[in-house]
Formats: sequence, C-alpha cells, structure tokens
Amino acid sequence: MEKNNIDPHELDYLQRTEKAILKKIDMTEKRLADTRHSFENEKKFLGENYYYVDKEGDLAQKFSEIAMLEENAQNLELEHKRLSLQLRSPYFARIDFTPKGKKTTQKIYIGLNNVFDGATTLVVDWRAPISSMYYDYPLGKASFATGKNTIEGEMSLKRQFKIENRQLLSYFDTDLTINDDILQEILSKHSSAKMRQIVSSIQKEQNAIVRTEKYDNVLVQGVAGSGKTSIVLHRAAYLLYKHRKTLKSSDIIILSPNNIFSSYISEVLPQLGENNLAETTYDRICHVELHKPIQTREDMLDEIATSPTQKQLDEISFKSSFEYLDELLKFMQGPLVETFSPKTLSYCIGFTPDDEKIEITFPEEQTKDLFFNAYKDMDIYERIAKIAWQYAMVFTERRHYNKAQFKGLRDRFKRILYNFLPIKDSDKLTQIFLARMGLTVPKNGGIRYMDKGVMLAINHFIYGFEHDFSAKYLIIDEMQDFTPVDLYVFKKLWNCQSIIVGDINQCIEKTLTKEYLDEVAQFLNTKLITLTKTYRSTKEIARFAHNMIGLDGIDYVNRSGQEPELIKSQDIAKDIAKIVEENDEYDHIAIICKSHKERSELAKALKGHVDVHTIDRSEDYNHKVLLTTCATAKGIEFDCVIVPNADQDNYVNNVDKNILYVSSTRALHKLYFLYNTQPSKFLKGLKK
Repeated sequence: MEKNNIDPHELDYLQRTEKAILKKIDMTEKRLADTRHSFENEKKFLGENYYYVDKEGDLAQKFSEIAMLEENAQNLELEHKRLSLQLRSPYFARIDFTPKGKKTTQKIYIGLNNVFDGATTLVVDWRAPISSMYYDYPLGKASFATGKNTIEGEMSLKRQFKIENRQLLSYFDTDLTINDDILQEILSKHSSAKMRQIVSSIQKEQNAIVRTEKYDNVLVQGVAGSGKTSIVLHRAAYLLYKHRKTLKSSDIIILSPNNIFSSYISEVLPQLGENNLAETTYDRICHVELHKPIQTREDMLDEIATSPTQKQLDEISFKSSFEYLDELLKFMQGPLVETFSPKTLSYCIGFTPDDEKIEITFPEEQTKDLFFNAYKDMDIYERIAKIAWQYAMVFTERRHYNKAQFKGLRDRFKRILYNFLPIKDSDKLTQIFLARMGLTVPKNGGIRYMDKGVMLAINHFIYGFEHDFSAKYLIIDEMQDFTPVDLYVFKKLWNCQSIIVGDINQCIEKTLTKEYLDEVAQFLNTKLITLTKTYRSTKEIARFAHNMIGLDGIDYVNRSGQEPELIKSQDIAKDIAKIVEENDEYDHIAIICKSHKERSELAKALKGHVDVHTIDRSEDYNHKVLLTTCATAKGIEFDCVIVPNADQDNYVNNVDKNILYVSSTRALHKLYFLYNTQPSKFLKGLKK
C-alpha cells in the first residue's frame, strides 16, 4: 500500500499513540532520575554515618531502603527500555470486534505492551485475552476467554501494520490469521546474531501453546523450523504478564543446550520488554554437583562421528532407553540400599547416685527398621536425615539442648549413619552399576557424557543436591538430547510446571520413535502437542531435508528458493570462497563440518581465502562467515549453509545421515554440499 493511500485516521492514531508513549517516557525518565538521586544520597549518608546508624540499630532497615531504591531503579530502567522499543513500532495489528448483543464496535490496536491516554486504552498488550482473537480467528464469529467467562461476537476487520522507526509504511486488511505477504516478508529476512521476537507473526497453533491454561505441563514435538524455541520464550513472556504480581523473570529457568545457544536467544525477552530468564545448562549443573571434569556433548558426538564402534553405538542406544532407567532405579533401590549395615549406638549421658551409667541406646534393629521400613519410599539422604533428626531429638529432650546444640548433634548423627554405607562414592558406584550391566567402564577418572546422568542420579540418591536450582516454571529446550535418566534427574531438580520442547528427528547419536515420545510424555505427566509446519527454510531446502530421513506429513510455508546445490570440488577452499562471494548479500553464512578435526583442517585451508571465524564462544556468532560443527550449530539458523566433504566415505551411516539432516535444517535460504569424488548416498536426488 502506497503511503498516499493510507487512511488519514490511521496516521492520526499513530501520532496520538506516539504522543502518549513519549509522555510516559518523559515521566519515567523523571522518576528514574529522582530514584537514582535518592539511591546515591542514601548510599552517601550511610557511608558517612555508618557508626551512628549501626549504634541506633537501624542498619538493617537502611540497607533494606537502599535495596528497595535499587530495585525501583532497575524496574524503571526496564520500563524505559520497554517504552523506547514500543515507540519505534507502537502496534502491529488492529481488529474491529463487536461483542454479542452490543451495537458499538471496538477498535483494538495490538502491540508489545499496553498504551494508555488517560483512561483510554490506545494499544492492548499482545498477551491480553482479547488479543488472542488476532491469532486464532479469521473474519466472522470470534471469541476470547477472560477468567471463567467467554466473550463472543463478530470480528469485522483484521488489519496488519508495517511500522518502522515511527513511520507507518503500509498496512493490509486480511481475512487470514496472518497475512501471507507479511509472513513471507518476515521469513525472507536475513538471519541475525540474535533470535528475534515474533509477536506479529505467531501462528494459531503456536499461540495455543503460548497461552495454554488447560495443561500444567506441555511437551512439544516440533519439526525443524516450527518455532519451538520462540514459542517457549513467548510462553515465558505471557506467563510474566499474566502472573506479574507473583512471577518474576528470575523465577523461570531455561535449560539451554549450550552457552552459544543461550547467547543466541538472549535478546528475545528484552525485545518483548521483559528481563531475561535464569539460565543454565545440564553440563553446568553436573559440574557444580559432581566436581569432576565431564565430557561435553560436542566431544561425545565428535567421537562417534569420526570413529564409531558398533558397541559404542549400541551402548548409547541402551543408555537412551527407559529400560536403562528402570535398571538404574532397581540398582539404587536394591543392591545400593541393601549395603546399609548399621550397628548399635550407645551413649553415656551421666551416672546414677550409685555410679551406674545412664545411657541412650539406639539398637541396630531400630535403625534398620527405620531405614528399611518406616522410610523405605525415600532416597537415602532423606532416610538418613529423618533418622538423624529423630535420634538428635531424643538427646535434646533428655538433655534440654538448645537449637545450635541440636543442629550439631543432628549433623553428627548424619555422619555416623553415612559410615554404615560401605561404598558411598558416586563415581565408584557408577562404575559398579556399569559393570553389573555389562557396559564399558571408563578408566580415566573423568565422566563420559552418557554417564553423567547416572552419576548425578546416584549422587543425589545418596546425598541430595548441594545447590538450590528451584524455580516456579521450567523450560527445557532440545528435549531429544536428554536421556530418560536425565529426565529422572530433572524431576528431582525441579518440582514445578514446565514446557519441554524438542524434535526426535534431530537426535544425532540415536534413533528415537513416536513410541519413545509417548513414554516421555507419560513419564513427565505432560500433554504431548505436535507441530508439523515448518517456517525456517525455503520449501526446496525443507523438502530435501525431510526426504533425506523419510519424514512425511510436513506442512511447508509457501516460500520458494533455489534447490540445494551439489558441487564437485577439487579445491575446497577456493570453492567455498566462491560461494561466500556469490552470497555476499547475506549476513550469516555457516560452514558446518562433521567433526572438530575436519573443522580444524578446513580452518587452515581457508586461511588467505575467506575471513572465517570458528564458533567457540557466544561472541563468535556475530561474524559473517562462521566455521562450526553440527553439534554446536543445533538450534541456530543461518542465511546460507555450506557442508564440506559431503562424500560417500565421509557420510555413510545413520549417525552421518542425522548430521547431514540437522546441518541442512539450519539453512534459511541457500544450502550447498561440496564433495570430491562421490557424493554421499544420502544426497541422492540432488543435481550434480
């Protein structure tokens, strides 16, 4: 739509909205300046009068006042950032809705946050109940839920705006959920160093997950490019809006695949006007709990990509099964528990007038009965804590101990009771378990990637967790990379509502089935939701990738591009340089290698030909041409992907096929495969 054809009413409405936002920005800046001034004055006063404040006993109150001022300043800074973001594009949609039984039609403008002009609502937050109609309905009958009530009516207009830097460039009236022209424009954009928010283009099936109230726990199986990660981040933003009085960003924890991925998604919530979530990785949790070096997932995948043995692949498959988890639970609750061998404990607490000992005795049979019967449904650390508390309480009641004495005595009893376990080192117990199962036992003292879950589960069973990882809401991404043993650990780590997303087709080291997915949903007590529409890649790239692994039933967005190219290469560095030059208009070009060794060799070959950067840290992703491995690139998207050494002798087994599939699904617009002699059989159908 040409700007000359834009309805003057829309231009006036934009100006009115901008004026309201600017007014709010001005007020926020003044409040922020006042709060910062008060904060600095209070700090200065405390520094100059610390002795007198402490002497008067007002120190705690003064610290509390300063902390409150600091928190207020942070909230105002967030509000200022939110308003500044919204000023650039105050809203992205408008719907006209007439409630049933009413004559007045409501004109509802939808944006990142609410905008008010006095008592008038100019813009409604995209997370508000009424905004859901924009995502869920075409023109005609529509409704939205507010509390226990459902408001029905007629939607007579759905208008989508393109506003950039406070300029109304165009708008479209449509009968669709999201206008195809706008969606195509969004999807055809170049990739960026950070994932972007997608509030203006959330699809109906995505919106249903973002706003779900029906299920406490959700498991999303989504094909590559279906928007899984965006969904969970927008779900977090929705929950922060809906429960803003009781839920903070720090109450939501996201378990990310790695630090590079964490950096990639780090701007989504700030773009939505929210603080980032608490983030961690499973590697980090294992490291701080077990205090041992742990093989990374990247190194494990590198190992099986370069020199896999059938025994190694079989063990990985078994360790990824619920049968393996069952065997671990049997081991912990059977042989491990049964090693507990207590003795009678007797303590002299004084003497009678006849000089006879007054003793407190805890017979061996009493300790056994408590450990094996009364507390049999608990983990070992819980049983020991219960018994230690009970025995310390006997002393306390007889000797009238204070709280400090009781705590010291309880801790002493814990140490005594732990000594009744002949083996309590989780490393040794893991080795014993692996040997009992006929599996390979590591000899180097480190923890292999596939064994860290077992060791953490055993360590928790005996000692509990050393650190507090509690949260009010949990997000797990790349679900397929975790084993049932890992999922068991997660249930121990977090007892809260959750959303878990992944794609069983993107698991590299093993083959996962729909039946496995059902088992996961049952084990985690989650509602399984499947997403089959892909938005990332062009139709040609997506179809090629899905045909490679025999995946059907996939819906594609009608965005076409060139077919993936298969190029015979006698000089790989020269040919990569040529591809990079031909695709200079793109912001991110990734060369995705099979292994670290291949990546290192290619980095040397490319010197002097291409300005390429290896992804080792999150900051490295900001460069134009990136050299990486499939394991590191998972979850991230690139404008153009180049897969080198795609020869038959390099990509030959199922693991190799999975690597090719995941690498292919990283590409938005262009995909190239280079080979030297004979292309891999998995690339059949591509023109040479």
